[in-house]
Amino acid sequence: MQLFLVTVVLLISCTPPNIDDQKRDRYRITEEEIKSVPQANTAWDVLEYLRPNLLTRDRRRHVGFTGGMDALVFINGARAGYKNRLRTIPAMDIIEIKYLDSTEAGGKYGFTSGGGVFLVIVE
Repeated sequence: MQLFLVTVVLLISCTPPNIDDQKRDRYRITEEEIKSVPQANTAWDVLEYLRPNLLTRDRRRHVGFTGGMDALVFINGARAGYKNRLRTIPAMDIIEIKYLDSTEAGGKYGFTSGGGVFLVIVE
């Protein structure tokens, strides 16, 4: 009986975690989350509703020469402008939005990414 209980406990503890149970990435917004936002017309609306703190990150917590830079926006890998460009991207076309802070973006996107980078994937 004890061997049976030990085996059951081991089997249960070895099952992979459910994706829903995993911690949600606070810098990534999925298509499912976007579709759940009521009356969102643009990427800006989606961010304002789901992760409003990401819209203000480029103006705070940066010290020195890169402080206060606007975040860059890339759509499907191509540079599309600065943060206000999010106001022109239709929410219904968005598959994913990911934000990279200045330290994470700096290595790949260079000095101009001091305010961070929004990576938007659209259909």
